[in-house]
Amino acid sequence: MQEKQKIIIEEAWKNWIDCLIGDDRNSIFQQINLMIWDTSIFRVIVASRKKLVEKNLEGPEINGALHSFIDRNYFQTQCLYIRRIIDPPYAIRGEKGVFSLGALIKDLKNYRSELNREKFLFLLGKPYDYSEIQKKENEYLKTHHNCIVPSEYDWWPIEEAHRFFDRLSGVPRTERSPENVISEHVFSRLEEKLKSCESIFHHVNKYIAHSSTPESRKSINPKESGISFNQIWAAQKIVFEVADFLSTALFSTGHMALPIENHNFYQYWEKPMFESDEIGLVRATYKAYSEETKKWSEKAIDNIWIWIEEKNVQGIEE
Repeated sequence: MQEKQKIIIEEAWKNWIDCLIGDDRNSIFQQINLMIWDTSIFRVIVASRKKLVEKNLEGPEINGALHSFIDRNYFQTQCLYIRRIIDPPYAIRGEKGVFSLGALIKDLKNYRSELNREKFLFLLGKPYDYSEIQKKENEYLKTHHNCIVPSEYDWWPIEEAHRFFDRLSGVPRTERSPENVISEHVFSRLEEKLKSCESIFHHVNKYIAHSSTPESRKSINPKESGISFNQIWAAQKIVFEVADFLSTALFSTGHMALPIENHNFYQYWEKPMFESDEIGLVRATYKAYSEETKKWSEKAIDNIWIWIEEKNVQGIEE
């Protein structure tokens, strides 16, 4: 999907920020944070399950329905997270725009010639030449010994940005130029890295997002019909690394993969869902829902006939 018209690079830069590290619920790091946070909870549950099995190998006190529900929903949600984050290179803007690593990398490639070293420093809010700042720092240090240098005299972040762009452009320090651009190799390698998650991408398309027919599934690699938790966790690491690289390269902003937990995280894990004398509540809840769904079966045909015939009557009257 091609955009009708490119916007100016300053606007594109803001869009990249929104896409990668913005506050929008669909920004890449908002999704990554939830994905990894959910995994931390799932691993605690798995550790508990393993402990129960070890206590009684023959008949562990585990509710199979509950843990199958947890595993199934965790698995599908995580696959969807990864599918969304590595989404192919659709447009990043417009009515059908998406926030994904694929879309972001595609857009960066589109602006490659405009995002030269000079513009890169400008968009970061840093001067290209920091020699005057160095002079001011030296003057300051002559009269202020053992003091913290004021931020306006700190030239090192500018040099760090230059050094990162040296590697992005594949240009040695001695050959720095305002016209240097990011090497195409950087983008192709990032895309190649994301391709290692494609088995999950195809699995979601065939088994989760769409109910594919046996015939349509013939095109899928047999290895992609079954995805393990280890594959999901490996893909999580890949998407985090690619996203963190882009965030650091573009905006000098690094991220923790798993946010620091607060004390509430450790509360009430030791509490059962139901006490032994509350099993009646489980039965009552299940029975109430069973009665509700029984009515669906009893009235389904009549309800649909009513719907169809009401629409026909409406159409004739109109």
